[in-house]
Amino acid sequence: MDDTFLLSVVIPNRNRAESLLRAVLSLRDQTGDEIEIIVVDDCSDTDLSAEYALLESMGVRVLRQDRHLRGSAARNRGAAEARGSHISFLDSDDLWLPGRYDRIKTFYADPANARKVLVSGAVLHVDGEIRPSVQPEWPEGSSLVEYVYRDGGRIQTSMLTMPAEIAREYPFDESLRVNQDTDLAMRLDRGGIGFVISPEPALAKEETPRKDRLTTGHETIDLSYDWFRRENHDWSGAAKSGYYLQDRVWRLADAGRRREAFVALMRTLSPPVAPRETVRRGISMLLGERGYALLRRGYRKASGDADAPREGSDILDRWNRLDREAVALAESARESGAAQPT
Repeated sequence: MDDTFLLSVVIPNRNRAESLLRAVLSLRDQTGDEIEIIVVDDCSDTDLSAEYALLESMGVRVLRQDRHLRGSAARNRGAAEARGSHISFLDSDDLWLPGRYDRIKTFYADPANARKVLVSGAVLHVDGEIRPSVQPEWPEGSSLVEYVYRDGGRIQTSMLTMPAEIAREYPFDESLRVNQDTDLAMRLDRGGIGFVISPEPALAKEETPRKDRLTTGHETIDLSYDWFRRENHDWSGAAKSGYYLQDRVWRLADAGRRREAFVALMRTLSPPVAPRETVRRGISMLLGERGYALLRRGYRKASGDADAPREGSDILDRWNRLDREAVALAESARESGAAQPT
């Protein structure tokens, strides 16, 4: 019996070089070798020809969009052209942890999982630290909306693996600029596609605030709210409160619209959802992200925790190692490209 399991990993990319190489390197050191890596360039306006030539020499398929159509269109194209029986999505600034391929292969070897979506666990890379991201259990009978917004479950594209036919049957909505991952998951749930939440971390997600995230926050605050108002007609009060807590508050805060952010934060109390997280975000907005980070470090130092081995130190070491390797590869690729005769 042929036990080959070809998994296609689709990575949309626009203008990123080193972080994209880091993501690819994290795929190449998996124990399983049946991985098709597909990078879909979303019409980058930065010259990445040297980096893409390097990736192609490594066996990566590079597809190029001739127009800037954004991440959903790039993911859909990658899914349409994938050769694997199953598809994982990966953002170009995230990375896989060791053993994820093997766990995916084992999961789909069970016929009971043939039409299910696997949601892998994740840790967060924030300000040079690895922080856990604990997934709550999905209560039996709860909808995807309730799980994400009421219970605080995390469903993000880099966490998703699904059969290729499901990825093509349920494409990302290319008209959306925000909330694409939640929107997709909601449609899958309504279509009767089951989800399995894996608590074991298999992904490290970049969560460090960046300029490009701030720009996106400014541009998409009202688009996200428009999506929410279109979709929430059958949501519970707790799920609506959860949307304000998990989505609207941080977008407004990132954009400097602090008064509106505090109003949105108060909305999370009617009815209340995740009060500890509401308090944390309120303190974070008062102090700013940097001030809040300093407060956390001061608390750890005062409690004697600062010198203790940090959870996830091996993951952070791997992140930093892949970072260095990616930078070196990018520099080498550019030097090789510059040396080519014109």
